[in-house]
Amino acid sequence: MLQALRGTTDLLPEEVARWSAVEHAARRLARIYGYREVRTPVIEEAALFLRSVGETTDIVQKEMFRFTDRGEHEIVLRPEGTAAVVRAYLERNLHKTEGFAKLFYLGPMFRAERPQAGRFRQFHQYGVEAIGSTSPWVDVEAIALCVHILRECGVGDATVWLASMGCRKDQARSAEELRKRLEPHKSKLCKECQARLQKNVFRVLDCKNPDCHAIAWDMKAFFLCNDCTAHFQEVRRGLKETGIAFDDTKYFARGLDYYTRTVFEVRVKGLGAQDAVAAGGRYDQLVEELGGPPMGAFGFAAGIERVLMAAGTGATSAEPPARAGVYLAVAQPPLIGEAFRLVQRLRECGVPALMDYDGKSLKAQFREADKALARLVAVLGETELAQGSITVKDLGAGSQRTVPLDSFIEEISREEQGRCH
Repeated sequence: MLQALRGTTDLLPEEVARWSAVEHAARRLARIYGYREVRTPVIEEAALFLRSVGETTDIVQKEMFRFTDRGEHEIVLRPEGTAAVVRAYLERNLHKTEGFAKLFYLGPMFRAERPQAGRFRQFHQYGVEAIGSTSPWVDVEAIALCVHILRECGVGDATVWLASMGCRKDQARSAEELRKRLEPHKSKLCKECQARLQKNVFRVLDCKNPDCHAIAWDMKAFFLCNDCTAHFQEVRRGLKETGIAFDDTKYFARGLDYYTRTVFEVRVKGLGAQDAVAAGGRYDQLVEELGGPPMGAFGFAAGIERVLMAAGTGATSAEPPARAGVYLAVAQPPLIGEAFRLVQRLRECGVPALMDYDGKSLKAQFREADKALARLVAVLGETELAQGSITVKDLGAGSQRTVPLDSFIEEISREEQGRCH
């Protein structure tokens, strides 16, 4: 039997209900905050992520699904959303027509990493990108939106970790100092981190090896210039005034090279070592590095699988659906054509309508209607057709009535539309 590829999973209808609740919360709140939805391809040129994410990152070195197409182009399945959104922002000239743009996205991402709880090779994210501003209040707004969505999804016991990586000059100073402090401990680091000391020392902070993790986190070596210090102070002030609690005592760096200044992670207890459900930060050089003008930008992304894990069976569990619509039960198979005509007219009026096509007994059709959570079962038989009427049973109320066939569509449509408002 063929099976889904390792690191991928099928979502069946019961699971989709929980996913839809998260997606609905993300869409609704993003729009309230003024973000508009964009959709980018799942395949991109490899160069996009080599330039943006960084050639020394784990994503590029180990995790990208990368291949050469028939035209000898280097193609990847997108491993993250920010670079693709910035590429679209520039390619479609939003930097000229809009300047400051607030965009959000939902969709699958792909990384060839070892599958584990909450981490898959095909995973799904929602994220936002505010492109065209260096204001610290854009940082505050995006973090507030991130926290708001998680709260709406039922994620509790979450902590916002907040830090600043500074500008590129600050990062160069910090890297030099971190390298000096780590050098005496080089023999205790894993082989990958020994190589990272020279290539990209900040990657040591992301190492999953407990020994490397313990050594690196004791280094506390980020330097901030006066401008970056003022920016970070304003972000902290804004979050405090907004009532968002945060921890700015942790020393961490995001695992992508494009980050500058503010970075944050939202961590949830009970998820093990991989406890971040959402993360992001400022990337003030990325637009220019991808061929655009100098522009500040800030964004974040959250993994839907991890949000659902963190929420457990909380608020993301969709409300039990109410009974709605009509199941048209056919008493005799020759009446299927007439029944289908009625069902189709109901659908064209916006009424959910179902019927059986396989000649099941009325008893079996009633079971199907109950399973489908239909509110009404309309029974059409030769007797009803001869009398010009149709029997309608309300499965929720347990009542039954007879409706003239020529007013059936109008009456049922009016009822169902009234229940929706």
